[in-house]
Amino acid sequence: MLKGKMLKFGDTIGLIGPSGAVRTEGAIERAVQETERMGFRVKLGESAGQKYGYLSGNDEVRARDINAMFADREVDAIICLRGGYGATRILDRLDYDLIRQNPKIFIGFSDIT
Repeated sequence: MLKGKMLKFGDTIGLIGPSGAVRTEGAIERAVQETERMGFRVKLGESAGQKYGYLSGNDEVRARDINAMFADREVDAIICLRGGYGATRILDRLDYDLIRQNPKIFIGFSDIT
């Protein structure tokens, strides 16, 4: 198993929405503020605030976000804002070689796991 590096204060965490859309008003802003309050920098993915039906952007946008966060050398860890069915829809669009070459902490729940 490949593991990402241990996080330290000042590292950058990417926040993305690879599944269901965030529906609670102000939730994304609170997630950013809380992550920064804990001593990390934040990079928001394109999918974070999108809504495409019940999903956080269409399949292409959500998959591109995961691939982009793994490719981004400034991003040290990735947190998925929500879980849900949408994650399984994009498995065939992920660049597994890219992910393998850039191991990072990847946090989520529900279908993300």
